Amino acid sequence: MKSHEFDAISFISGVVAVALGLAFLIPQTPVDLIEMITSLGAWFWPTLLIVIGIAVLVPVFVTRRSDTETEDQQT
Repeated sequence: MKSHEFDAISFISGVVAVALGLAFLIPQTPVDLIEMITSLGAWFWPTLLIVIGIAVLVPVFVTRRSDTETEDQQT
């Protein structure tokens, strides 16, 4: 199996999802932080966006060792 080329669309969508999650997660004031901690429901959507963004970004940066080993054996 050949390694795939860099997928800019997946990379950009992953970065946007992580940025949106962080924007919703970072509080504006210390009072907002206290409210966020007391209401755990406010953590669900930002955390979900961050996890989705990371899930999209991981395959972009991870190279498969089995692919490179297979190519080395074929040459």
